[in-house]
Amino acid sequence: MLTTLLPLLPLLLLPGWALCSQEASDGPRNLHMLQISYFLDPNQVWHQGNASLGGLQTHMLEGPGTNVTILQLQPLQDPESWALTERGLQLYLSQFSGFVQLVHRERHVAFPLTIRCFLGCELPPESSQAHVFFEVAVNGSSFVSFQPKTASWVAGSQAPSKVVTYTLQKLNTFNQTSYELLEFLQDTCVQYVQEHLAVKNLKVLSSKKDLLLSYREYSQQITSSCFSSFSVRLTCQEQS
Repeated sequence: MLTTLLPLLPLLLLPGWALCSQEASDGPRNLHMLQISYFLDPNQVWHQGNASLGGLQTHMLEGPGTNVTILQLQPLQDPESWALTERGLQLYLSQFSGFVQLVHRERHVAFPLTIRCFLGCELPPESSQAHVFFEVAVNGSSFVSFQPKTASWVAGSQAPSKVVTYTLQKLNTFNQTSYELLEFLQDTCVQYVQEHLAVKNLKVLSSKKDLLLSYREYSQQITSSCFSSFSVRLTCQEQS
């Protein structure tokens, strides 16, 4: 179960994101994903979340663990593809809750509990390396975070505890929550942002080209009209 937990949410959402910001205005060169889960006890949870690309919100989710509403805010995927994505996200949220229950059984977590997962990639204006991150906070305090240089999870700023140690042990055990997560952040995430920028730039160039063609057509019409008017006046003067 652990091998399908934390990285699954972005991996499920991304296939529909390549086209999601074609209408976005100039904005930051990043991809951000946010999930907040409020656990009243191990069996009662309320999820909230959203995703944004280049500053444009593209997805959102909200609801209790047994009935979460998940929406794509832009018509990015056809109904059949989106239905598969939505089912995958529902499965992820169920497994995420299962992981919290597992940690609670093994290390006796205190409730209520608020877990905040924030992850993504940010491309600098220059061609330097992208900044990638995955941060997890619990009850407002840094809990664990992913370190790209070592492809491993480390404890946050709060005091060490058996819960933190156990969570790190599990997250660092599997490739999908370490090296595959690193590949997702440094490669997949960055590539989608770059593709978004390329699509938007092509659209801007196309718009400028259309504007130039329209201006040329308008100029030709004005010129033709002026010549016609001049010819009429010249003919009238010759007849008089």
